[in-house]
Amino acid sequence: MSPLNADVTIRTARAEDAADIQAIYAPFVQETSVSFETVPPSVETMAARISSNLARHGYFVAQSDAGILGFAYASPYRPRPAYDRTAEVSVYLAPQAQSRGLAQALYRALFAHLAARGFHTAVAIVTLPNPQSAQLHERCGFAHVGSLQDVGRKFGQWHGTAIYQRMIGQADLHNAVRQLEASDTAALAQVLRLIQTSFAYMTGRIDPPSSMHQLTVSALAQMAKDSSVLALGDPVAACLVAKPLPHALYLGKIAIASDLRGRGVLRALLGRSEELARALSLSRLELQVRIELVENQKIFGKFGFVETARNAHPGYDRATEITMQKLLKP
Repeated sequence: MSPLNADVTIRTARAEDAADIQAIYAPFVQETSVSFETVPPSVETMAARISSNLARHGYFVAQSDAGILGFAYASPYRPRPAYDRTAEVSVYLAPQAQSRGLAQALYRALFAHLAARGFHTAVAIVTLPNPQSAQLHERCGFAHVGSLQDVGRKFGQWHGTAIYQRMIGQADLHNAVRQLEASDTAALAQVLRLIQTSFAYMTGRIDPPSSMHQLTVSALAQMAKDSSVLALGDPVAACLVAKPLPHALYLGKIAIASDLRGRGVLRALLGRSEELARALSLSRLELQVRIELVENQKIFGKFGFVETARNAHPGYDRATEITMQKLLKP
């Protein structure tokens, strides 16, 4: 979840939100040409749409004490495989929610989710004429890339559409990183599974074995209290634990889902870690890499980390890990 102001929260949609979402959407179908649907979907159909879009493409709602005020979601742009990293996006608000910045906030959450899932491009289709929607998409970083004439017929009239495009970038990935609370047990459970999956390749390669074998959700919750557990995406697709030391911010349990590696996710995690270190008046990031994992040493070296020490685990008479630090620019 991410707070918008005192009374509105942007959160991931749930199937039980279907009735509220359907109530917002139905008037757009029945009374306007904003949607090219001609019959409002049932609550059951809306619940199925939420469930099918949720994990990969994303579905978010703006909620206040009075209920759900709007929603935004992404869906597949085209069915062919080459379009897999392009998503079509839409946002709808209840009448009382207009002009409060909710559409932009919903889109920010959606773009962060798309970035965390490795998407490259967002496309929005706007029925013409609709100057409000055009202005919204331009404010959210979209560019008008083309128009189609007379492609939809509704209420006895032909309507064209404008095509808007926005690239998903590093700033969206940065926004996707959030700090988990100890009470976020569902997300912490996802963090644990991600770490276990991501660290599995170390079994048989490193000695002594990884401490992840003793890790639990309760231990992660304590880390969220004592340190910072950073997570990217919903469900969690990347994470790290940042622990303040007297001389540096120590980074551990860095894990990234295999399908997101090489897409700027580590850069986003490290960027948020640098912000956290500066807020704590710490001038360095520090981490430790096992001696055997030469490939990881090279990766962190590319991000400015340099070796500062070699250490041995208790009971070992040889170095088992390398300490690496990155000096932060003022």
